[in-house]
Amino acid sequence: MNLLDRRSLIVAAVAMLLGGCATAQGNWPAPNPQETGNTMSWKAHCVGRVMMSLPEDRPLTWSTDFDFAEVKRIPSLSEQQFWDGVEVVRQRHLAQKHEKTPTRLAHFEKVGSNAAFVFYYDNEASFIGPILERFVYLDRDHAYEMHTGGVSTANVAPTPDLFRPFVEKYSSILSRIHPLAPGKFPSRDGLCIDSAVVSGETGRNAKAGLISEIAYGTELVVSYRENLYKVSIYNGYEDIKYDENRAKIMLVDGGPEDFKDFKVLQKRDRTLAGLAGQETVARTTLNNGHTYYSMQWTIKGALDGGVLKPGIVVHLNTPQTATDTTGKPYDKLPPESELLKLWDYALSTFQWRSGALPDGQQIQAVN
Repeated sequence: MNLLDRRSLIVAAVAMLLGGCATAQGNWPAPNPQETGNTMSWKAHCVGRVMMSLPEDRPLTWSTDFDFAEVKRIPSLSEQQFWDGVEVVRQRHLAQKHEKTPTRLAHFEKVGSNAAFVFYYDNEASFIGPILERFVYLDRDHAYEMHTGGVSTANVAPTPDLFRPFVEKYSSILSRIHPLAPGKFPSRDGLCIDSAVVSGETGRNAKAGLISEIAYGTELVVSYRENLYKVSIYNGYEDIKYDENRAKIMLVDGGPEDFKDFKVLQKRDRTLAGLAGQETVARTTLNNGHTYYSMQWTIKGALDGGVLKPGIVVHLNTPQTATDTTGKPYDKLPPESELLKLWDYALSTFQWRSGALPDGQQIQAVN
């Protein structure tokens, strides 16, 4: 549970901001804004170290990891509201009992004037792997929560000295999160996240992903990962081969949600912004008549490749069922030709951000 879920005591006006995201439905974006004369219907975004345009009026969701933490931006709030929220978190863990110590709050520390570290035990019977939550306030529109899994304390009882090395280790990143004004792009090197850019070392498996729900149930996603380490990575052709093998099994069965037809519409090398990737497009039709599409452009990246050999994926997926789990229908798809035009236009906006790497370095596309 993150700070956003614990903020019931924060001013009601801040809480109201949590309801601001509506679900897109019933109105597909134009495949090319030039065709409609509406040049503002798509907007460029910086994601990781690349740029790409997404429909401007659709809900956006960020997925971000860096410095060994899952990172979320907290909706606009004052500095006092921020500290009130942090205190709610501290008090929650302080009130929880532990079998070997009076409380599950292992350590709390303010770092500078704008950040706080909360270490707590997720297990009431053990000192193994206390969880670390970091909270940093940069300004009203740029406050972040950073959730790190258990840190290694060798099952030792909590003391301030025990946590001092972790506070020192995980503090340096806080000064390297640089806020971005709305609609502005960074002029410096770094990894673009939600409304900011992170300079310097970003840590193993750092990721920035942006999801645009272009219609109800259909998502256009840009994902950028660097410093790949001990994770499974696949190129685009390996992914589509897996889908083909799965389809052979699903085509044998005759259930209404089993496959009636699976066809690879595109499988080709495609270079975007000078980066050689692999593009695949597949169409699946079920026995009940429902059809869905999976479109993907991929650069696999390389393990231990640092920032120069990242993994990059752009994909557009339509819903695999006609309705959601509540029975609400997903938006009807446009004709296949229009859907492919939209996909092509989205890819045409992809570009490498100039200056994203320091000292004129350039990434290498590894597949």
